[in-house]
Amino acid sequence: MPATTLVCPHCEKTVEIQVSSVTRSRPCPECGQMVMLQMAEKTTKTKRRALLMTQNEPVSTPSPTPAVVVSHEPQALPGDAFDRMRMDPEIQRFRRRLLIGAIAVGVIVVLMVILSLLPSPAQKEKPLASESDKAGDSSTQSGGEMVHPPETSLTQAEEPRPQVNSGNLVFRPPGSGDLKTASVMPIITGGDLAKLAAAEEVLGKFLETPSWKQRILLVRDRLRVAPLMSIYYSKNADGPLAFDSIVEAKETSPKFTQHVVVFEGGGRRVATVEHSVAGPRVDWESFVGAGEMGWSDFLELKQASPTLFRVLVSPAGHFENQFGDPSKLQCYSLRNISEPGAKVVYGYAEKGGPIAKSLDYQLQLSEDATVPMTLRLKFPPDAPVDFQVWISQMVQAGWVTP
Repeated sequence: MPATTLVCPHCEKTVEIQVSSVTRSRPCPECGQMVMLQMAEKTTKTKRRALLMTQNEPVSTPSPTPAVVVSHEPQALPGDAFDRMRMDPEIQRFRRRLLIGAIAVGVIVVLMVILSLLPSPAQKEKPLASESDKAGDSSTQSGGEMVHPPETSLTQAEEPRPQVNSGNLVFRPPGSGDLKTASVMPIITGGDLAKLAAAEEVLGKFLETPSWKQRILLVRDRLRVAPLMSIYYSKNADGPLAFDSIVEAKETSPKFTQHVVVFEGGGRRVATVEHSVAGPRVDWESFVGAGEMGWSDFLELKQASPTLFRVLVSPAGHFENQFGDPSKLQCYSLRNISEPGAKVVYGYAEKGGPIAKSLDYQLQLSEDATVPMTLRLKFPPDAPVDFQVWISQMVQAGWVTP
C-alpha cells in the first residue's frame, strides 16, 4: 500500500499516511484526527474535487538515501464518469421537470385538436335555416305563381338641395319642401325646465341691454348694487355684451340656477340667476367678479385695511421680501376678472393656520386648476411691491352671496 506525505489540517504537521485508490479518510499519526483524503462538495452548481496528495511509492530494495517522488496529480474518483453524472440529483430533477412539461404541452395540443373538430353554434343553425327556406319555397310554389318585386334602380338621381352655410344644423319640416336652420339649444344638466328657460330668457335680456342703467332692472339686490355698478362702469366699457350662445344650464339650489355664457370669440363666463318673488334676477357681482373697490385702485393705494374681492385662487410658490419664508407661509396666486388685463398678485397665509387649511381644502375638492373664492385682502405696512398681499379672511367658496 503506497504512503502519502501531506500536511495535517488539524495539527499542521507533515505526516505519512497509507492510502489506497478507495481510501476516503485516515487518522493522523500525530494528533489522531481524521484526515479527509477525498471529498465531494455541492454548491449552487454541482462540483466535485479530490484532495491533492503526494504519494511515496515503496521501493523494492532498501536504499540508504531513498528518493521521495512528489506528485501533484489529483486522484480520480472510482467508477465511470457517465454513471456518476446520470445519478446526479440535480440532473434527475431536471429530467423530471422536462418530462412533466412535455406531457402538459401534449395535453394542450390534444384539447385544441378536439375543440377544432367540434361544430360551432353557427354551423348547427345553418341546417335548420336551410330546411326552413326549403319549406318556404315549396309552399310558395304550391300556392301559385311566384310574385316578383318591381324592378328598382339602385342609383336614383338625387334631387338638388339648396346650399347652406357650413357648420349650421338644417332640417326639412314634414309637409314642407324648404330647409330650416336649427337654433342652438342649451345643454340642460338638471332641474326644473320651466325655471331654467325663464332664467335663460332674463339672462339674454341682461346681456343685450344697451346700458347699465337699464340693466339694473334685471339685477338682484339692485338698491345695494346700483352704486357699485355706477363706479364700475365709470371705469369700464358699458353697452350690450356680444354673446354667441348659452350652452349649459343647471339648478344649483332651489333659489339659484347656473348658466355658461359663450361670448363671440370663444370666451366663457358663468352667470348665476336668482329666482325671487319678483322673477329671475341676474347676480351682477359674481358675473363681473366685482369687489368692494376697484382692483387697480387697491393695488395702487396698497390698501392696508381688509377689503373684499372675488378672485380665482390657485397654488403658487413665490417667496420674497416680507413673505420670504416658505416654512412659515403658504403662497397662492390670485387673479381678478373685473378689469381687462388685471394684474395677478400673490396672497399669503400662515402655514398650517385656519385660513391656509380652508383654502387648501377647497383646492383639493375642485377638479379645476383655479377655484373661485371670496376673500378679504390687505397689504402689509410699508409694502415694497404691489403684488404681494396678506389673506386676512376667507369669506366663502364661490362668488355668489347667499
